[in-house]
Formats: sequence, structure tokens, C-alpha cells
Amino acid sequence: MGLIDSAKNFLQSDVVKNGVREMMIARPEDNNDLIWKHPDQTIPMFAQCTVRADEWGVFSKEGRPVGTLDAGRSTLSTANIPFLSNMIDQYTGGNFLMTELFFVKRTPFPKKFGGTLGNMIDPMTSIRLRARCHGEILLRVENPETLIYQYFGMRKYQEHADIFDWFVNSFFNTVKSTIGKLAREQRRSVLDIMDMQDELAAACVANATELAQAGIRIVKVTKLEVDVPEEDVKRFDEMRQKVAEQMVGLQVDEIGIQRAALQAQAAAAAAQVSVSTAQYQAQAAQFALDQRRANDASYVQMAGGDINRLGQFEAMRGAGAGLAQGGANTGLAGMAAQVGVGASLGSNLAGGALGGLVGGGAGALGGAMAAGAVAGSAAAQQGNTVACPHCNANVRPGKFCAECGGNIAVAAKKICGNCGVELASGARFCPECGTPSAPPAAR
Repeated sequence: MGLIDSAKNFLQSDVVKNGVREMMIARPEDNNDLIWKHPDQTIPMFAQCTVRADEWGVFSKEGRPVGTLDAGRSTLSTANIPFLSNMIDQYTGGNFLMTELFFVKRTPFPKKFGGTLGNMIDPMTSIRLRARCHGEILLRVENPETLIYQYFGMRKYQEHADIFDWFVNSFFNTVKSTIGKLAREQRRSVLDIMDMQDELAAACVANATELAQAGIRIVKVTKLEVDVPEEDVKRFDEMRQKVAEQMVGLQVDEIGIQRAALQAQAAAAAAQVSVSTAQYQAQAAQFALDQRRANDASYVQMAGGDINRLGQFEAMRGAGAGLAQGGANTGLAGMAAQVGVGASLGSNLAGGALGGLVGGGAGALGGAMAAGAVAGSAAAQQGNTVACPHCNANVRPGKFCAECGGNIAVAAKKICGNCGVELASGARFCPECGTPSAPPAAR
């Protein structure tokens, strides 16, 4: 055997292979476990540790994580990795590291879940339902140190693979509670929740706090379905029909209540309008009364505070109203009679300003309408008759009866020639219409 063959055999021997293997630390190419543990706890110093792009390298000592390497190739020395100083084996002269090394995948991995939800009480119909739920979740490790130290332990993945079954079962319990909670919050039945897959999945992810405490995050929930037996669906449909009828009745009642409220508001508005109208009418009546009082006060002031003179002013006001209403039918004689009335009133007001004004006006008109005044006086006397106490004949007023010659001056009664009302003794004007009882004395 030559020198070359001897060297070749040496390089292929187990001694060389084991030495190279000890200096090159990495996950085996054919291994796809979520967590792979390096079999040797004694690692030479300055060995080359290769961490793949989709994983972490976690170093642990005595069951506690010490440090984590990210993706890449690193030389295991205290100069490059300071936390390795806590793992140096002093009994070997500092040439070896005493540590457990785990390679943990960081890529998402799927897990299926499913099972019965048990007997659930539908929050909307109070029907007991027997439902099942199944789907698939996509998990990803977020904190490898928490996962190894608190849940996985120092064992190999093959020895503790059922740990993820615990995670899946925990998530399924979250799904059960989330379905009932979402149905109550959304005021929907369990069957209606079946159509809210995306919203239900998001709520389940938000409520899965136990997985977050284990260093694992749910990336996505897919194929989430809730199944209910046909007999339960039939009972649910019957109950939902009854609920729908009750809801229609409630809506009709609500419309009736709203209509009654609107009618009450309209009645209140009408009442308010009536009150406002009555207030306006009362204000108008009060204004008219105040005006009347003001006029009366003016008349009293013009009469010098004499109530008798106030009566004369009222008579004059009635005469003016009669002239305004009947002046068109009285003719010239009636107008002359009214002028005579004004003159008589002016002469009877005791020297006041108004008396002078009326008297002066009558004197100014006297010359122009003297004939009319005499004619008006004669016309007024034709309407005045008295009954003779001796022969009962209706004759014109005078001292003696025109029929029998008896004295009637004492027994004669004064009658208004305009309205026929009996006049009091000495009355010069009718208290009803203001017509003079006798023609004014000629001056």
C-alpha cells in the first residue's frame, strides 16, 4: 500500500469523520421537525454553527435558555458570542461548551382541529342545539425560548410531539366559547353565525391568549365550519318563524305608538294656537276698552267733571251716529233739525270751550239755513201727538185740545217724534236716539 492510499484511508476513517462532524454543527438535511435537538451536549470551541434562514438556534444550560442565534453561520467562541462564556467546560481546559442546542423553525405550520361543541343553548331562540365545529389553523413560533423553557422542555421533538395537540385542543375550547359570545353580542342565532366565518375566525384568534403565552401565534384560521343536525335545523326554523311574527307585531305596535305621539303633538300644537288666538283677542278687547276709557275720560274733562254734562255728550254722540246712519233719508229738513240740535247743545254747555265752539258754529249756520231750521222744527212737531184727557182725541201738543177745547197743558205727555219713547218731564232730548223733544226757541 502506497502513501497516497494510506492518506486516503485515514481521511475516510471514523476518526476524521467524527472530528469533522464535531466541528460542523447544523440541522440534518433530511430533518423537518418543528424543534430539532442537537444530540451531543459537548460542543468544541470554535466549531462552525449554521442556522438556516427559516429557524433559530437556541442554547440552553441546565434547563434554562441562555441565548439565541439568528440565521447564518457563526463561529462558536466567546469573542463572537458573549453568552457562550457561561457554558465553557472548565474540566476540559476551556476547549468545549456544555450546552443543549435546539433548532426551532420559524415558518408557519398547519394543524387541524375539530370536534363536538356539545349541547349549546341558542341565545336568540333558547333552543338546545347539538353542533360540531372543525377547521384548520396556521401556527408560527414567535418566542422559541418561551416555547422550549415553559412547555417543550429539554426532550427531543419525537419524544414530546403531542404538546401541539394540547395547543390545538386549547384553541378549540376558545372556538366554542367565542361562538356563543359572538351570537349574544351580534344578537344572532348559532346558525346565523355560520355565515360569519371571517368575523368568527378573527374573534377566535383574538381570544386565543393561551397560545400567545406559550410563544406561539395563530397566523390564520381556515376552513372554519359549524355543522348542526337536520332535526335541530328544523326545530330552529319553526322557532325563528314565530320570532319573525312577533317582531312584525312589535313593529306594528311601534308604528301605532309613533302615530299616537304625532297626533298628540298635533293636538298640543292646535291647543297652543287656540290659546294664542284667545290671547290676541283678549289683548284686542283690552285695547278697545282702554280706548273707550280714554275717550270717556276726555269727555269728562271737557264737561268739567260734571256727570250730567257727560250724559249730554253721550246724547250728542248718539245724534251724530244717527246723522251718519240716516242722513241720506232725512232730506234738507232733517239736516236742518240736526243743525238745530247742535246749536241747542252749544247753547246749553255752560260757557265752556266746546259750548262756544258749537254755539258759534250754529250762529254761523243760522243765517244760511234759517228756513231749513223752521221747516225741520215743523216736521218734528207733526210727529208729536198727545191724548186729550177730556175726549181722548190724539191732538198736537198745546194748551187746549183742538177737538173739544179742554185744557191739556198739564196732562200732556211728551213722546219722541223719532222713536216713540216717552220722554221725562223737562227732557229736551230723547235719551234713546238723541232727537230734540221740542224745537229750539227762536232768537
